[in-house]
Amino acid sequence: MVTAHRPHRSDPPHWAGVDPSWSRYLEVPSTAAVDPAATSHRWHLLDNGPQLAERGVEPVGTLLCVHGNPTWSYLWRTLLAAGTAAERPWRVVAVDQLDMGFSARTGRMRRLVDRITDLGDLTGALGLSGPVITVGHDWGGVISLGWALAHRGQLAGVVLTNTAVHQPPQYPIPPALRLALHPAVHSWGTTTTAAFLRVTHALAHPRLRPEVASALMSPYRTAARRAGVGNFVADIPVDASHPSFAALTDVAEGIRSLDVPALLLWGPRDPIFSDRYLRDLLDRLPSATVHRFEGAGHLLAEDVDVASAVFNWIGDRFGGGAAAGAGADANAASPEAPAEAAREYTPLWAELDRRSTEQTAAVVDMAPLANPAAGPRVLSWTELSADVHRLARGLRAAGVQPGHRVSLLVPPGSELTALIYACLRLGAIVVLADAGLGARGLSRAIRGAGPDFVIGIDRALVAARIFGWPGTRISVEELPLARRKLLGVELSLAGMSGTAAGGALPEPDPDATAAVLFTSGSTGPAKGVLYTHRQLSAMRDALAAAYNLVPGTSLVAGFAPFALLGPALGATSVTPDMDVTAPKTLTAQALAAAAAAVQATAVFLSPAALRNILDTAADLSGADRGALDHVSLLLSAGAPVPSSLLSAAAALIPNAEQHTPYGMTEALPVTDIELQEILAAESDAREGEVTGAGDGVCVGAAVAGA
Repeated sequence: MVTAHRPHRSDPPHWAGVDPSWSRYLEVPSTAAVDPAATSHRWHLLDNGPQLAERGVEPVGTLLCVHGNPTWSYLWRTLLAAGTAAERPWRVVAVDQLDMGFSARTGRMRRLVDRITDLGDLTGALGLSGPVITVGHDWGGVISLGWALAHRGQLAGVVLTNTAVHQPPQYPIPPALRLALHPAVHSWGTTTTAAFLRVTHALAHPRLRPEVASALMSPYRTAARRAGVGNFVADIPVDASHPSFAALTDVAEGIRSLDVPALLLWGPRDPIFSDRYLRDLLDRLPSATVHRFEGAGHLLAEDVDVASAVFNWIGDRFGGGAAAGAGADANAASPEAPAEAAREYTPLWAELDRRSTEQTAAVVDMAPLANPAAGPRVLSWTELSADVHRLARGLRAAGVQPGHRVSLLVPPGSELTALIYACLRLGAIVVLADAGLGARGLSRAIRGAGPDFVIGIDRALVAARIFGWPGTRISVEELPLARRKLLGVELSLAGMSGTAAGGALPEPDPDATAAVLFTSGSTGPAKGVLYTHRQLSAMRDALAAAYNLVPGTSLVAGFAPFALLGPALGATSVTPDMDVTAPKTLTAQALAAAAAAVQATAVFLSPAALRNILDTAADLSGADRGALDHVSLLLSAGAPVPSSLLSAAAALIPNAEQHTPYGMTEALPVTDIELQEILAAESDAREGEVTGAGDGVCVGAAVAGA
């Protein structure tokens, strides 16, 4: 028999952010092996189901939310509020696990298998029939997954925030947990005192508001009420001898067979569950959607708005909030997929393959990586194609497979161009982050991407060693044995030529992920943008159409991405002698030399590079100016470009149309505007012909296809 109760008199009268009507108690019979027969326990939960019923609303489904240690159902209050207020409401049931929160203290050591059984007892008593999406945090994540595996017929999806299902044997358990498990500390830190709770609460970013900290602490005011906190810590399986190791292994391996949508929400500042555990979860749930919240940590639901992320995902996956039936296909196409798939698709490397027998220049390095003092390095289309195929086969022989992420820490130039096309041709996922992010920003980006392989120049591999970046390390050049050992380098690109396996290269799926491109970090922490092969090709086509970048164009790329798109456009591309992480290092003479090397017809520069070119224009010779006279298109973007800057550039490069495309890493180009249009808009504004308030920048009209 199940009995409903109101909160007893000792409960706090109010918890910040909680509707009192959500709080309820149930007496639930126990089937856990740890309990004697005919045992029942009183559970506390926050449940918006009765509130929805009073309104006469039938929920779409149920979110079953399971907290970890040492939190309680209060952690999920924003999900309860969002589920209640949604246009198509969801019932949200947030439980207090036994011995935790305001649920009964059982006086028994409850192992992982008992807690999974406990949760099943509760949902059975509640009569949850599905569809159910489980939501779990910390060790509540493992327990929620155990319930999911046992209730596949009801399961519609899985949501996890910082948690782990497996401890890699080559790594020690997190230091905070090691300390909490130490015999000299365990009982005192987790039960006798509230130290473990206070340390956990201190992990919030920003600091918890006093009323929230008080609410989180409220069920654990005395040592007697903290016994479950200590037992939860003691139940962490540190090795195969632990009583809960087998149950944890069953969950860890079992979730590989889940065929429902999954959402992983992650705070990378977590000192307990680092990105290592996120990568492990992705290995087990490869179709999962991931949302990393830079700056957030272990108490993710306190740090950021997880409710919006969860309900946006529900809307995307289940059609405006309506859940699919249990066992929904995690690989089902998104609503945008049919229109996307209908577009004509030509692989990014098609033009490179088409011109593979031509001896004309494809890529020119004005300061090649291997030997800058030797002068420009020129690769013909034939040589570039051969390099791409050699590297693709060499990487395949080295273990790089379709879907593997490969972080390329190589300066723009012929080496990077060949590597990018080799990875794409192989079906591997290119990870590109700008060294201009600095050591910390770059490290955050690479850790977030979780590469399987890191290919870099020497100083990049030094950083990989210092910061412990994941992935098998491959050097660009051949290194001495001692240096290889020091940097943890296993292979070199130079050494691959003799081991490259033959055979046809695969044709990647157009809708498979092709690249993770990180934003510049100018508007916050750099964010990784996923591109499919189809999307990269669409960007190529949009640029080609907007600026008439046809095969035969000669392009000076003072902006790294355009150097990489050169072969895709069928354009000869030249990388000028500059530090691409510092655009101000590009001088007028270096630009002119690059233009002369390929008789450039197009130039792409950042505003910072353009300013320095104008500042150093006095150093140009007559021949230098003649090379710039040949240019018919100047593109400048990456920041707002003042009309005065473009006008000055027009005097230096007199025969070029001055254009500034607008876009971002997520989509380029979105709009375009030409210098004369900017001047006309500014004239209209001065004459009062433009209405409206604000100091916005006119970015022109949308390009075709945007």
